[in-house]
Amino acid sequence: MAEKELKLPKGFKAQSAGEGDIKNVLNLKNKVSRHYQGVEDYSLGKLRNEWETPGFAPEQSVRLIFSQRGELVGELEVWDLSQPPVHPWLWMDVDPECKEAQTLRKYLLSWGEERSCQALEKVDPGVRVSMRISAFHENQEAAELFERKGFDLIRHFFQMRYEMEGRPQDPEWPEGISLRRFDPKKDAEEVYRIDDEVFSDHFGYVEEPFEEGYRRFMHHMTEQETYDPDLWFLAVEGDEIVGICLCRKWSAEDRNAGYISSLGVRRPWRRRGIALALLRHAFVMFYERGKSKVDLGVDAKNLTGAMRLYQEAGMRIHHQYDLYEKEIRPGEEISVTDLDNRS
Repeated sequence: MAEKELKLPKGFKAQSAGEGDIKNVLNLKNKVSRHYQGVEDYSLGKLRNEWETPGFAPEQSVRLIFSQRGELVGELEVWDLSQPPVHPWLWMDVDPECKEAQTLRKYLLSWGEERSCQALEKVDPGVRVSMRISAFHENQEAAELFERKGFDLIRHFFQMRYEMEGRPQDPEWPEGISLRRFDPKKDAEEVYRIDDEVFSDHFGYVEEPFEEGYRRFMHHMTEQETYDPDLWFLAVEGDEIVGICLCRKWSAEDRNAGYISSLGVRRPWRRRGIALALLRHAFVMFYERGKSKVDLGVDAKNLTGAMRLYQEAGMRIHHQYDLYEKEIRPGEEISVTDLDNRS
């Protein structure tokens, strides 16, 4: 990167992140989400869980900017843990009330581009590598900067919400399909394998070694206060698990809302109504726990038709996030872009 691109305004200081910075980062993230979306979407437990992800080192992958008064006003994270890391993923938060906000975004984006290029060392030379960065749809300042710096808008992601209006409709299970609860002692590895199989049909999927993927999956899914194994529902045919619905006790932004982290059905059992039955079962379970809403995230152009399913079940778009991409090196695209290039 050119030195002038990495220059900060007078009095501002950039440094790597450490454990002692986590509360300041939490406050900045929530200030930004309040500004653009009117909610606080992070908790200390959620952020700590992310920073403690196996293989993630904040001191190497998080850049912070402090103002003249010592206040944290900017932060950027680079996530390149996938093996191989063909799409380093970035997230940036800059205090929208800071007068130098756009200059800080430029600095952080330049740092993030440079840091993302480290992925080239871990990816075969003939494979395409591109960095991706997400932003709140409402953050037009960031969108303008991304476009000026050569990023293309490639995708929209939605947080969907179901509002309870009395008891939700009970699920209708297809013939031969039944429901059982998750058993942490015997089901964990199989549920991860099914989750990985289901999401191999999703945009951006990259196959990676079982051990690494399983370790991160269990860390994110079970090592948070929102984990409750009684909210992991398995659709089965005989003794075979054919679909999963893995829920959290509450949504990050609203404890009155339940949250569905993963919902999917294996390919041979699709188009039989199993996903809709799992979804409606989750609604009923949250209703019985006193929740008034249910949230989940989805790719707006989901390759398996999830948007239609959620709308059929009565969910609506609650928030939108936009995904931008910039190619680092051309080559063969090994991540899933459509159902013809899946593994």
